Amino acid sequence: MSQCIEIQKVSVGPEYLTARVRIGDGYPLMTNEDLDGTTRVWRLMPQIASHICVGDGGKTFREVMGATELAHLLEHVAVELMARTNLGDDVSYGRTKAVDGVARTYHVQLICPDDVLCVGALSSAAWIMQWAFSGGGAPEPDIDAIVQGLIALVQRITTQEQEKAAFDETVRKQQERAEAKRVAAEKAEREPWTVVPDDMVDQWAEGREDQR
Repeated sequence: MSQCIEIQKVSVGPEYLTARVRIGDGYPLMTNEDLDGTTRVWRLMPQIASHICVGDGGKTFREVMGATELAHLLEHVAVELMARTNLGDDVSYGRTKAVDGVARTYHVQLICPDDVLCVGALSSAAWIMQWAFSGGGAPEPDIDAIVQGLIALVQRITTQEQEKAAFDETVRKQQERAEAKRVAAEKAEREPWTVVPDDMVDQWAEGREDQR
C-alpha cells in the first residue's frame, strides 16, 4: 500500500506554507470512511476538536471532524503540533482545498512563523496519519516527544544560521581589511608622499637643507 499522505510539493512564502498533498491509493478520502483511524488521531490530540475552521464559517473542527477530508484532518494535526511548540505567535488555523481536476490531491496552507517548524510539523503530521489510518498499533506516536523534537530541530537550525551569519560577517570584514590594505599599497606605490608620516617629511626637508 502507498503512503497515506504523499507530500508532493512545498512552497514557503512570507506568511504561509502551502503544501500540495495526495491521499494515497487505498486510503479513505473522508474521515467518515474510517472512523477508527479518525478516532485514533483524536485520542492522540483531542485538542484539535476545539480548533476553529476558517473555511467552514467559523465552526469548530469538532462539528466537521466526523465527515471531512483526510487532508483537512492533516491540516489540524500539523496546526496542533506547531501550537504546542509555542514557537509562533499565531498558528491556530490553516486552510485545505481540493486541487481542481486532480483526483485525491489537495493544497494545505498553514500559517508559517518558521519554515523549519512548519515543514517539520507537516511531515510529523503525515507520519501520525500514516499510523492512524494503517491500523494503529504499537508503538503509538508520542506527541510530546514529537513536539520536543520539533523545538530542538528549530533551535538547532537557528543556532547554525546564527553561527553561519557570524562567520560570514567575520569573512566580510577580513575581505574589507584586505582590500583596504591592497588599495593603500597601490596608492603608496603611485604616490608615496601621501603615506609618508609628517615627521619623516620634516627629516627629509632638514637633510636637503643641510646639503645646500
